[in-house]
Amino acid sequence: MKKYILILAPLLISGLQLRAQKLEVTVQANTGLFHFAGKSSSATTQVLQGSITGDPMNRANNPYGSKNGFSYGGSIQVQTVSKGGFIVGLQGGYELLRSKVNIDKYSPITTVLYGDYLPITANDPRFAVTGHVAFQNQSINLNPYIGYRFQLNKVKLDILPGMDIGLILDTRDKGEVKDKEGRIYKVDYKRSEAPTDVRLRLGAAASYGRYGLNASFAHGLTNYMKDMVGDASFNAHSEYFRLGLSYRLL
Repeated sequence: MKKYILILAPLLISGLQLRAQKLEVTVQANTGLFHFAGKSSSATTQVLQGSITGDPMNRANNPYGSKNGFSYGGSIQVQTVSKGGFIVGLQGGYELLRSKVNIDKYSPITTVLYGDYLPITANDPRFAVTGHVAFQNQSINLNPYIGYRFQLNKVKLDILPGMDIGLILDTRDKGEVKDKEGRIYKVDYKRSEAPTDVRLRLGAAASYGRYGLNASFAHGLTNYMKDMVGDASFNAHSEYFRLGLSYRLL
């Protein structure tokens, strides 16, 4: 799928240039709040010790946090605006997206001793900790969209429905937790490749001269837990609110 998207993107831009009534090229810097929603997202989970040799394998039991994490990105946008105000465009750029989940327990690896084939003890080895872990995605995001421009005196207001196609480059759990004695347990666990994150997106951009302010909300359609074994109702999808500044080059 990624291959076809990367092939289609420059073709779309070329087509826009040929049909353009007016071509605009804009650079943007965005920040925002990212989190997961769905019945399997969680505000609190535990950290699992993944290795007895050190911290690098520590990971969140359920990384799909329902708490917002600070995220940011940058992009370049190419769009055409017809004389009647209709807009067709494509935005592409890099984003670092983080959701957060609170941690209340640490679960260490334990060695269970057996006597006469029965466990000697069944004590719960987990202990209380405080802190949080971020689920962090680095991605290339493509945003094809259509829209309409309203002219409000000297301010241009663009309403831009479209979609996000997030091509994930790296996914990991990052953070640290602390126990009651003050010991710190770091988390920096690289996860297997996440699915391409497809989101419906509604945006608006207001511009004055070459400068602009933009905002958007994106609702994920991709279930990050679709490959989980067990309950078929596992579901966690992304949601992202962006706010940014732009500068028009053309």
